[in-house]
Amino acid sequence: MNIKSAVFGFVCIKSQTINNVVKKLPYKPSSIYNAIEEMLRDGKIMKIKTHGEIQLDVSKDYKNQKFKEFFIKSLSYGIDPEILLRENTQAVWKSLDDFDNIKDLTNKTNLSEKTARRILSLFSEYGLVKFEKKKPIIVKKAPDHPINILLEYLSNKTETSSRIYTPGSTPFEEIISTPDEIEKILYDKIDESLTIKRTGFLIKGKNKKISVLESIPTKQTLEEFFIHKLMTPEGVEDTCIKILAYADINYDALLHLAIKQDIVNLIGCYLDIVKGLKKEIVPDKAIKKFKTNISNKKSVFLKVEMKYGKSGWEKNFEKKWNVDLYLDIGAIEHGVRAT
Repeated sequence: MNIKSAVFGFVCIKSQTINNVVKKLPYKPSSIYNAIEEMLRDGKIMKIKTHGEIQLDVSKDYKNQKFKEFFIKSLSYGIDPEILLRENTQAVWKSLDDFDNIKDLTNKTNLSEKTARRILSLFSEYGLVKFEKKKPIIVKKAPDHPINILLEYLSNKTETSSRIYTPGSTPFEEIISTPDEIEKILYDKIDESLTIKRTGFLIKGKNKKISVLESIPTKQTLEEFFIHKLMTPEGVEDTCIKILAYADINYDALLHLAIKQDIVNLIGCYLDIVKGLKKEIVPDKAIKKFKTNISNKKSVFLKVEMKYGKSGWEKNFEKKWNVDLYLDIGAIEHGVRAT
């Protein structure tokens, strides 16, 4: 392990004074001082005041906190984290997502076969891969290994979140994404105003715009999320309206998904209802495309609301779109007026 990694690992476990780092690590003091200064400049570590003394601590941003978790977990498994973060090691590890044999791995990484084999042997020793065959080599990642999971977080670029900006006297943005991305956003926005749906967790910060974070299990496109929400009263009466009004939804992609899931009638009917309340929200051509692809199979929309019955306004839409409607038109009107 190199000096910077040793310093970072020591500070990851517990914040330390500079004197303590110099005294306890087995490197020349001048080399340790240089490593600390470089890491402070790079923002990997920071100085804090604790109990009247200056100590070194890991920087509180998302990336370095993930590195902290990775270092502690690696050391706990008897793995040198610095080796796993080297350029050649990372190249082989990433390539294992697409290739499982030496020939393809060496072509992809431009490494020699000897180097690739050495790295794969190291991965096997650490339990990060399994050799399914030795001659010829066929190797697979161990997907559930905690170190592999953390490496995925550190290696991947930030996901693209679905964001819906809602104007008003107190504007807010709704950010819909996976738990991994929500975790990153929490680090980035903890000094701002934010809340997490369904938790009651609310932070009042310096930014007047409130970020409303919603966690979903897997990454979805905006169109997939729209369909998911359309099957819920909250979505029909609020979220889906905001998506149509403020997000850049792709109606062709939405139609493709609707055809695939056999719900063209439901989505087309909903778009028609919203357009009837505020025509500029939904373009005419979108309605026409959905109408062209209408199914002869009658669908129920929204089953969970069946117990409340109907009000009489539904007949024209039911006939036009071949659906059995159970929607609260008053709630939808309120949602449209709020846009």
